[in-house]
Amino acid sequence: MGIFRKKRLPRSEAAMAEAADMGPIQLQLDGHRLTFDHGEWQPEYEEMPEGEGAIEAELLELRREKRKMKKELEKYQAQREEMKELKERWNLLDFKYQLLLDMWTMRELDIKRAQEEGLTPKKTRHSTHIN
Repeated sequence: MGIFRKKRLPRSEAAMAEAADMGPIQLQLDGHRLTFDHGEWQPEYEEMPEGEGAIEAELLELRREKRKMKKELEKYQAQREEMKELKERWNLLDFKYQLLLDMWTMRELDIKRAQEEGLTPKKTRHSTHIN
């Protein structure tokens, strides 16, 4: 037996009646409504279509929508693959451009150094340098 004991407070009928007058507790989470009723949370579903074949029609509509979404997904996946290939091509072309630019810069620096030293650069068949 501890020094401080937990004591349960008796629920009066007045307190219970007051809580009942508040009505059911409702909670909205991500577009879904829940109601606390008789000690349990109950989901509230959208109204189902009534009439003969209404559920089958709803099912068919959902299947059509699913097929449409699947086609869109496949289209987006194909576009993603194409974008990946284009990005790889772009990176390769950028690398080639940077390499050629570096080669041209080195060639020009070699020509300039040779001119400063008083040497004439070697003439190549691809040479664009004019003395």
